[in-house]
Amino acid sequence: MHLLRQVHDGHLGQHSLNSWEWETLRLDFEPLKCIACGLCETVCSLRRDSVLTPMTSSIILHVEDKANYFGLVLKTRSEGVVMARPEGVTSGQQPAGSGGPGAKPILLREQCDLCGGDPRCVRICPTKCIKAVD
Repeated sequence: MHLLRQVHDGHLGQHSLNSWEWETLRLDFEPLKCIACGLCETVCSLRRDSVLTPMTSSIILHVEDKANYFGLVLKTRSEGVVMARPEGVTSGQQPAGSGGPGAKPILLREQCDLCGGDPRCVRICPTKCIKAVD
């Protein structure tokens, strides 16, 4: 996923548009490192709504009926739905059953805004399966 962010040039006071530089930030996934802890969902919902309710997060834990099969699903602005599963990372439609019974479908959730340039899911992930890359 890509997001533009502004980087200040270090000067105080008024600035023209030329004093700002644009960089690209995106999230990379290593799905085989994911341990299905759900912390990414939790911190995303906490930032969005100030309450712990993963039903509102832009990232969800993707769980299927297969034993020990899970990954992450992220709703992005630039790539649509990104799925990080054991077999790799792809873009596409929402997988059936993602998030478990009663979960708000990923397509109805808000798109990831990368927490304004400092993604909290990256900071909280204990295995570093989610990384922010410039």
